[in-house]
Amino acid sequence: MTNNEALSKAMKLCSVKEYAVFEIHEKLLSWGVFQDECNTILKHLQDEKFIDEFRMARFYANDKLRFNKWGRVKIKFMLQQKKVDKQAISQALDTIEEELYQNILSEELHKKNKSLKDTDPYIIKAKLYQFATGRGFESEIIYRNLNKLV
Repeated sequence: MTNNEALSKAMKLCSVKEYAVFEIHEKLLSWGVFQDECNTILKHLQDEKFIDEFRMARFYANDKLRFNKWGRVKIKFMLQQKKVDKQAISQALDTIEEELYQNILSEELHKKNKSLKDTDPYIIKAKLYQFATGRGFESEIIYRNLNKLV
């Protein structure tokens, strides 16, 4: 694959979906593009705003909260796995609306609570806590919601 073909293919990918720089870098390498050319292509993609990690992190955080019902901890971890810039991650997490965040956690805990068969409140709280931490919500927010619920 030539450099122009790789650039064209990367532009096409980035115009359909938001990608982190690391993800596109890995794709370029898998297409057989050499490291020096990868850096040139990535620079071009960033200059032309095909890749913007701040934008990507914001969209990723918003989508994972709304559609996957993930908390900040899991979103942060997954963005770190994509090697997104720490400042971009921090900004993305700051853009999450607190009221929406609380409502999603509350709804998820209510749904999960309805599916539990236990009657002991301690066991219920433990299972709900484990469920919410698995989704990536922070302990203090979980406890506040559990105290209202159980």
